[in-house]
Amino acid sequence: MLAKRWGVFLCDCRSTLNMDLQKIGNPASLVVVATNPEKDIEDFASKADQLELEHVVVGCCAKPLIFEEALQGKTLHFLDLKGKCFAPHSNLEQAHTKASKMIEAEIRVSNIKAKNPVPVNPLQVGNRVVIFTEFSEGLKLASMLDELMDGDSAAVTLCISSDIEGLEDGSPLLEQRTSLIAVEGRLGNLKITLEPDQILNGGSQKRFDLKADQLIVLTKTHPPGIKRRTGVHLLSSTESEILEETVRQVRDLVGHFHKPVHLTYDQDICAGGDKGMETCGRCISYCPYDAISRQTENRLRIQVDHLTCEGCGACVSACPTSALQFTEPSPQEIYARMAALLESSKEKQGNVEPPVIVFHCEEMGRKVLETAGLVPLPYSPGVLPVEVPCLRYVSESNMLAAMSLGAAGVGLLGCEDCPNGERELLYQKYDFTQLILQNFDLDQDRVRIITAEAGQEADAVEAINQFVSQLSESPMVPNWTTPSQTLNRPILSDVLGGFIDQTGNEPGRISLSSELPFAFANINESGCTLCRSCANVCPTNAFRFEEESNSLHFKHINCVGCGLCEEVCPENVITIKRELVLEKQSLDYTLVAEDEMINCLKCEKPYINRRALEAVESKLFEIESLKNTFSGNRKNILRMCPDCRTVAAMMEVDRGWEP
Repeated sequence: MLAKRWGVFLCDCRSTLNMDLQKIGNPASLVVVATNPEKDIEDFASKADQLELEHVVVGCCAKPLIFEEALQGKTLHFLDLKGKCFAPHSNLEQAHTKASKMIEAEIRVSNIKAKNPVPVNPLQVGNRVVIFTEFSEGLKLASMLDELMDGDSAAVTLCISSDIEGLEDGSPLLEQRTSLIAVEGRLGNLKITLEPDQILNGGSQKRFDLKADQLIVLTKTHPPGIKRRTGVHLLSSTESEILEETVRQVRDLVGHFHKPVHLTYDQDICAGGDKGMETCGRCISYCPYDAISRQTENRLRIQVDHLTCEGCGACVSACPTSALQFTEPSPQEIYARMAALLESSKEKQGNVEPPVIVFHCEEMGRKVLETAGLVPLPYSPGVLPVEVPCLRYVSESNMLAAMSLGAAGVGLLGCEDCPNGERELLYQKYDFTQLILQNFDLDQDRVRIITAEAGQEADAVEAINQFVSQLSESPMVPNWTTPSQTLNRPILSDVLGGFIDQTGNEPGRISLSSELPFAFANINESGCTLCRSCANVCPTNAFRFEEESNSLHFKHINCVGCGLCEEVCPENVITIKRELVLEKQSLDYTLVAEDEMINCLKCEKPYINRRALEAVESKLFEIESLKNTFSGNRKNILRMCPDCRTVAAMMEVDRGWEP
């Protein structure tokens, strides 16, 4: 597909890569393969100006500054085609096919980004830096920071740990030993809670707070409860190179910035509660940075502190209604990239190994693939990378949609020790995905988590190869159309429908953990008065009342198990069960209750359904003080519509009845 206003500048690394322009195809208005990028970029830039190109994909490992200077005014998109295609893949045919797909995916995704620019918030970070250390090298670190930031008049506060090592006996610093208790806030506005050494202070427990823009923690092990985040630097090494790099990082974070807004929030579809009852709150529980809370003025809805948010993506994966969505990469971008990577002509299918979508984080996941390209470390060209901020961003809908789009497997490549904390949510999503595949007999081992630490990149690549080698072709007929819906639950519904159609299998009911936002609402139809309470409070429209047929319908796949319907039902005929029904009818609305309408005794117009009328009569007729009200000519007054009932009651008053 030819992309207008786009150019592609590729490089064969001075003829060391066997790159064939014809095999790359014709993805843009201008495509070249250069041998000497520093020289060839000038000719490319001239042609790009003539064609009025707006975007350029750069597949070259030369310094970015070369292209930024030559292609000013154009949006540049850098792709590591050498590292991800030509260096680790010995099969040139497959390497070219993968490169072509990656270029096409980048163009599609960038076109989506252009239509949805990411908003930003201003952020000012001062020069107040606190160093908490249990090594004497902390003094050296403070000196380095003062020296490097001299022009900024750095305000460095040194806090000595109770476990300090390397200080001389009698040093006055020993009298200032403290314990680090807690760190709250964000870059530019941190509150650091410390507690003086109990022995030195006669057992005193008096804690105190320090305000700072950034914090450096230099300890043997990371203090419990202290999370790494932007502006909080956790070090366990006293090597000079590490200290120097940390000082540079601190300096680079001082100043005025524009911080991207990572999240959008649609409170209209939030399952946070209704009718004064708080529900859900999964995003609050799973945010590792306390950036999400309930609104002060409306506890049924949430609010996001965009300056505190680190953009890990846990909340968007946790949100069962997709009220929270990520801005970059947006769900539209993720699905567009997957669709482009998995798309293949029939001619090329036979030459490509089973395609495997590998979601990788921007930390160790990215480093593993970069290392594989630099060494190089060979791995299957069927591995198709999709970068996400953190693996906790990846939802069950993302993984299962990849399978529906034609992937033979899904890998999750990331950090052994995730900087964003515990990954309970990721394991929930992973287990759920495996459960779905298992119930459809699609092999639960088609998804796998692969993690690595620094220095273990080769082991991670070997784990990827082992995973891919165990995969057979996907049993699903690939659907190469980018989904029209990108909300998690509609995507899941489409995927499950496809699995049912293609496998001919309807596994039925499966029990789930209460932690998962899926549920089935059982309705005792004989007791349902069709009052509409459930339909009125349901945040996901799992319940729907149809006026024409006077009937209540339930769409199981929409239910997130918030429990509001169960709480508000006046007849107590709704029971929530934590289960998922893998059947075709569960993906659409099904009839759960209906009743005949009763006509008014006077005007003969339908005004109430039978069970509702009987329920009202049974309750009122049991009240001793109301027996006179419903006697004589008033015996059937409830069998009249509100208008006729009013007229009849007034006539009774005229006859001397005192209500």
